[in-house]
Amino acid sequence: MITPLQITFCALLTTLILTGTQLKADDPKPLMDSLVFSGRWDLRAPDRAITVNSGSYVHSAFSGTSLNAKFDVTANKAPMPTIAWQIDGGDWQEAEIAPDVSLASGLTDGSHSVWLMVRGIDEHQSRWTQPLIGSVTFLGFTLSTTGKMLPPLDAWKNPKLKIEFLGDSITEGVLVQAGGKGPDKATWPWQTDATHSYACLTAIALNADWRQVGFGATGLAHGGSGGAKGALDSFDYFYADCPRDDWQPDLVVINQGTNDGGMPPAKYEPLYAQYLALIRKAYPKAKIAALEPFAGSHGPSIKKAVDDAKAQGDLAVYYIDSTGWYKEHALHPNAASSVGLADQLTSALKTQVLGQ
Repeated sequence: MITPLQITFCALLTTLILTGTQLKADDPKPLMDSLVFSGRWDLRAPDRAITVNSGSYVHSAFSGTSLNAKFDVTANKAPMPTIAWQIDGGDWQEAEIAPDVSLASGLTDGSHSVWLMVRGIDEHQSRWTQPLIGSVTFLGFTLSTTGKMLPPLDAWKNPKLKIEFLGDSITEGVLVQAGGKGPDKATWPWQTDATHSYACLTAIALNADWRQVGFGATGLAHGGSGGAKGALDSFDYFYADCPRDDWQPDLVVINQGTNDGGMPPAKYEPLYAQYLALIRKAYPKAKIAALEPFAGSHGPSIKKAVDDAKAQGDLAVYYIDSTGWYKEHALHPNAASSVGLADQLTSALKTQVLGQ
């Protein structure tokens, strides 16, 4: 005989599985086994996952004929952030976030997988301090009546390579789709597209789990759009009052310098050295790839900071010369240019960093 207490417990367990969030902030257990989050997600609350970074994503396996995603849009204002998703490794599909977004219907009543990514956010909206207008608050998935959440793939939970990309709007994927989506999708969240950014494409080519951290207009010397702090002040936080978690990458790729292009090298070089030291302190075992920005800004200063770090005993930091990779006049690479940049970066990382 099932007691009322057992019914209550089962209802609570079902809610936790569907939302896929932590039991409570101080619980030592990981997320519910049905969902795997990648990227800089604030997972401290028991019922939601919050991110301010395009490129943050979640994997899940499920059964059933339909799948919906739930979002809390209380803090959002138009233009709304966009998401992209794949069902069973199919083509990317796209939509603006809403309280309830249909991701799939009419599926066979068997096992399926979903990859849901934050595609684009308006970099000008507040996303560093509350209210986080430029953010995505994910509440979980809902399934058809015959569906259930399934155990995740081991490759999602135990990736062979973990990368963190640290940069600005170029790393974020801003204007990757500029002019390419038509007049009905000309807003900033539609023209920003993490799925076609060089960072996402590079990570996929390397079969890596990744974090894509970019804030438009930021540099080492100053903050940027949406109230974001400069790279030195923002690194240890997901956003204000949300400290960085204990996740550890195998590789960090830095793409900083474009927005500090007018700074004298004598002032920029010590800031970059400070940034390298900050990252090394946080990630003592990671390889660090310091990329010359695609526009060529501060290449010599970055190389000298890397050489100095090596001379001081850090042999796991590398300089990547990107001269000649990007030949367009626009500051932000488009989708086509991003493919070429990702190819170049993937090759450089394989030969100059990961192969060492």
